[in-house]
Amino acid sequence: MLWRNVCQRAAGIAAILVLVIVFHPATASAGTILGIDVQDYIVMYQGGNSGSKLSINNFGTTGIWTGDIGIAGAGQLAASGPGTVDGNIDFAAPNTGQASISNTTINGTVNYGVAGVQTIMNNLNNLSSTLGAVLGTAVAIDTNVGQTILASNGTAGTLNGVDYRLFNVTSVNSQNGENLIIKGNGSESVVIDVNTTGDAQFHGNILLQDLTGKFFGDAGYAGLTPDQVLFNLYGGDGLVGGDKLDANNNGNLAHPANSIYATFLDPNGAISMVNTRFVGRVLGGDSVNMQIVSGDTITLPPGTPPVTTPEPASLTLLGTSLFGLVFLARKRNRK
Repeated sequence: MLWRNVCQRAAGIAAILVLVIVFHPATASAGTILGIDVQDYIVMYQGGNSGSKLSINNFGTTGIWTGDIGIAGAGQLAASGPGTVDGNIDFAAPNTGQASISNTTINGTVNYGVAGVQTIMNNLNNLSSTLGAVLGTAVAIDTNVGQTILASNGTAGTLNGVDYRLFNVTSVNSQNGENLIIKGNGSESVVIDVNTTGDAQFHGNILLQDLTGKFFGDAGYAGLTPDQVLFNLYGGDGLVGGDKLDANNNGNLAHPANSIYATFLDPNGAISMVNTRFVGRVLGGDSVNMQIVSGDTITLPPGTPPVTTPEPASLTLLGTSLFGLVFLARKRNRK
């Protein structure tokens, strides 16, 4: 009888602890692009050699960038503000004095020798070349009279367990005030492979719309997120020879509706962003200097739901409690 009572108590405690574990999850999972973990990085710079530099200044309409910045290779950082980074600055290389930060508040830490930065960049480089080799649905980006790309019209594929629809683009014409709308229900990512053999100039807006007509940010929106819309500039090789990514959508205070909701990946081309309101990530930048300057506002895309993985402390507590009850029962039985 005593043993039965002890077992019942143990089962009760176990059930309570399981509920604690389930309803008090570990930290939220980081962002992913086609199954590639990109954590909370809003900017990931290729870095190249020790002379390569990421320059950032004048942090847009809010004066705040939300998210981390990663610098791979032996790249340098020149942050001259004014502005605030709500996140960390992570260098793959050890500290050799490559950070020059002035008039800029970092609400995080500046870290060196972060191996994960290089790992993520290498994974993204491989992702770009893999997707660049896929034949998709041909489309020209020309937003002169407005343009909507329906996700379901893309060529279906699966990578790293993630379903996607792919389009091939060889020309980009997108000017201030013009809208490129990507429409889908969010069940599949959208990849837009871009190879213009020159400059890819995104000077208009990129908006996301669900199948009911609601836009990203509207109440009740049920469609794609910026992490699910990847513009992959895959040209070039070995950190040279790719398309230059040029973004400038005039996203200033006078144009509050001007926004880009997407992720850009350009491993082998130069990147320049000016006066752009941007929710997403910009990744790559060749081995030359990368410019994100003169009025850019960058915000981390909404995260994924928390993972309900049991925390080690909770599992230890569960095991300790059960062991204690069993030990107590055996001790009483000896009496």
